Amino acid sequence: MAGKPELAMGQNSEMSELANIAAQIDAIRENHGMASAYLVLVDREKTLLSQGMGIRAWDDTRPVNDASYYRLGSVTKAFTGLALLKAEEQGCLHLTDPVAPIAEPYIYKNRWEDKHPLTVAMLMEHTAGIHEMSREEFDFNDPVSLEQALHVKPESRITVWEPGTHSEYSNSGPGVAGWLLQQGCDKDFDRYIEEHVFQALDMPSATLNRTPEVARSLVGGYNTDPKEPIRYWNFIFRPAGAANVRPIEMGNFVRMLLNRGVHDGNEVFSPQQIQRMETPTTTVAARAGLDYGYGLGIYAANKRGHVFYGHGGDADGYLTRFSYSQESGKGFFIVITMFDFKPMREMRNVLEAWMLQDLPEPTLPQRHELSEEQIVHIIGTYNRATVRFPREDWQRETLIVSRRGQRIGYECRDDDWCELVPVTDELFRGLKEPVATKAIVATDGQMILQGAMGNWSKQDE
Repeated sequence: MAGKPELAMGQNSEMSELANIAAQIDAIRENHGMASAYLVLVDREKTLLSQGMGIRAWDDTRPVNDASYYRLGSVTKAFTGLALLKAEEQGCLHLTDPVAPIAEPYIYKNRWEDKHPLTVAMLMEHTAGIHEMSREEFDFNDPVSLEQALHVKPESRITVWEPGTHSEYSNSGPGVAGWLLQQGCDKDFDRYIEEHVFQALDMPSATLNRTPEVARSLVGGYNTDPKEPIRYWNFIFRPAGAANVRPIEMGNFVRMLLNRGVHDGNEVFSPQQIQRMETPTTTVAARAGLDYGYGLGIYAANKRGHVFYGHGGDADGYLTRFSYSQESGKGFFIVITMFDFKPMREMRNVLEAWMLQDLPEPTLPQRHELSEEQIVHIIGTYNRATVRFPREDWQRETLIVSRRGQRIGYECRDDDWCELVPVTDELFRGLKEPVATKAIVATDGQMILQGAMGNWSKQDE
């Protein structure tokens, strides 16, 4: 029942710890005046805790329960990634397929098609070379087919930089990828993902649509003002962010990822497919050997020297996050009904501390020594190469890479200096990062810097 943790059998100390975590999450919810939240904790063996907190809405004070629906937002992309891998397994679509032979002219326009053809993988890894979808597409709120959605603002999908070079987040990419799956597999995307992903994971409630059951059972979503309701958002590209689900079922999904594709003893996805979900392949950095970044709806993040995987979501009134650590064998899913990232950060701090608590201090890679010639080639002024939301003069924004003796770094965080520690000639990490997380690569006569700080191209000297 809502308000009481449903705990798997275990030692009293474990049960007490889980109850304490749930209590901390519920206290954060109450402190921020939030109507509802739902928490799921898992390990590789079982769902440890599944607890709803609060009420359905301010005008419907019934407590939430396991039958309550919530929205996932961009967490949907992970399920779309699994659908594409299943389509590849069945032979009806491949991630390396070029889009041009399939797509109609209104689907996208690639100004670099001859040398940099767009592929399905690039659409999912956000390397399609396009900005975020347009304001008209964000504001569109009619339930339409993917075919109709792609006609709303096709000029938003004209490439601005070369596909297959930089990762810059855009909801348009997964929308186009879903349309391509429909063409290749000759089945409506919504039906395909339900049959081949949701059913495989025993997630019968999950749907990309506002079904009658969703309409009856959906918990209300609210703005930054936790009392201001936000109406249901019919996300124009459903493969990018439209999923609705009973959160108790999300435990199956996170446990499957921890178990490398195995759900309740059955291999529903291969270990290689899960690794592909986690691994970028289509950026300049990835081709240089960087396996840290955005894959197929899952991305890596450094937490106190340990690598976590997951994704977040914003569904207009709902914020979500799933995360898991192969090292600790733990994972979580959390959803709140308020558009405010502060309580979400507070909750994530509690949950990530739980995932980290038994892990040893990380062992950091040995520093690779760069030659004087390499350092000279790297340092200098870099211009921003990409931006999610276009703004005036964005390409004139700069980042300075400088040296301090034999060390290099860049200006960051209120005029601080962030060191770039070499792992190889082209891959770098932060001082406390356990793996390479950035790359500086010479390609087509340019030095390219890629990492969490964005994508940058060195100015000609």
